[in-house]
Amino acid sequence: MPYKDLRGFIARLEKEGEVARIKTEVDVNYEVGAICHKAFTISDPEKRKALIFEKPKGYDMPLAVNLLGTRQRMCLALDTTPERIHRDWVERSRNSIKPVLVDSGPCQEVVYTGDKVDLTRIPTPIWNEKDGGPYITLPCWITKDPETGWRNMGMYRAMVHDKKNLGIWADPHRHISMQWRKAHAKKEGFPVAVVIGPDPVVTIATVARGGYGEDEMALAGALRGAPVEIVKCKTVPLEVPATSEIVLEGWIKPGTLKHEGPYGEAYGYYGESNMREYLEITAITHRKNAIHQGCYLHRTPNEATYLRLPWEADALVQYRTGGLVAVNMIDSVSIISIRKGADGLGKIAALGFLGTPAARTTKVVIVVDEDVDPYNLYDVMWAISSRCQPERAVEILKDITGAGIDPSMPEESKRTKSALISKMIIDATKTVAIPFAEAVAPKKDVLARVEKEWEKYGIH
Repeated sequence: MPYKDLRGFIARLEKEGEVARIKTEVDVNYEVGAICHKAFTISDPEKRKALIFEKPKGYDMPLAVNLLGTRQRMCLALDTTPERIHRDWVERSRNSIKPVLVDSGPCQEVVYTGDKVDLTRIPTPIWNEKDGGPYITLPCWITKDPETGWRNMGMYRAMVHDKKNLGIWADPHRHISMQWRKAHAKKEGFPVAVVIGPDPVVTIATVARGGYGEDEMALAGALRGAPVEIVKCKTVPLEVPATSEIVLEGWIKPGTLKHEGPYGEAYGYYGESNMREYLEITAITHRKNAIHQGCYLHRTPNEATYLRLPWEADALVQYRTGGLVAVNMIDSVSIISIRKGADGLGKIAALGFLGTPAARTTKVVIVVDEDVDPYNLYDVMWAISSRCQPERAVEILKDITGAGIDPSMPEESKRTKSALISKMIIDATKTVAIPFAEAVAPKKDVLARVEKEWEKYGIH
């Protein structure tokens, strides 16, 4: 169990030299976003620092951004390495560990209810120029199925409308939408708890792509090797991680909508605005000296890019066709390498991959052989260039559920809120029945000797 809370994780990041503290007073309206944008575009994506804004103007609460914004920091959060992250995820997730209810926790050291509820106490940025308002960008929405009691955790953008109302955009196929529709069909309110800044493993588990009925809190326990301690909320019948920094409690009521958006999304474009459901806040609880955790989204790569690492691991678990070796998911493009035993298996593998919950928002699948590194885009382009004949290797699939934030989505899908898009398969694998040209490579024994004696050549 690497961390009890977000603070322990931040301490580890500082020890590793992964944090930059901004001690200058900054405005949460646009200035924070501009600093993030500049900081993230002047350095290699894997070397971008986590940023802690110590003095948001007008607030006594710091704002932490990009804590999980590199593959290395994701691995630090999960107590693993880049080489083992998928393997460890698969092995650990096999045995879920249910959360444990405790009597009290730091997340309720400070409690506001009734007229004292005020979302504007939290330093929530307007990140980009045309955002419709301030957005909480790493919220873990905790809910329960009103019929079965199954607990769900998911991450959905959250617009601060005013002191007591928090907007949400969740596609119709997302689990929270399916749950609140059940409650609203009975003319009942739907209770929600929004957690900000839990143990980082809880945040990572929240974005995992499990099936309906799977408890992400139990998954977090499995990943951290110990149960998550939870406490009962003050005004809703739900439980939240006890060491969370901030918790927002409230209800989504039937038939109530507010104008939400636009917002700068993970694709690097503004998502559309519309009339959408919202959460009426009944309580705000937080730790003393609480920290607001957020993420800044712009074009790839951004923090959301690395938060897709669990999707890659989930796909390896959920895939049932056989032969899947590795997965690299970049926004809505997924590159999968397979162990191919016969012609035709490339497309079968792509279809099997697209059928997993983890790959639901994938728009393009590129299939490569196991000798191609799916994380090396030059390797992938080499495979497409030399092993792919488009008339035989490319397939277009129509009217399949995609990501609601896809800016290229057809107008009809936007209008009907169906999120139906087309998807493409590119089979960049070698033929099996017909002998394929042999790839160039040095003499094996000489290469092995060169690698062993590499230092003597003076090439660094």
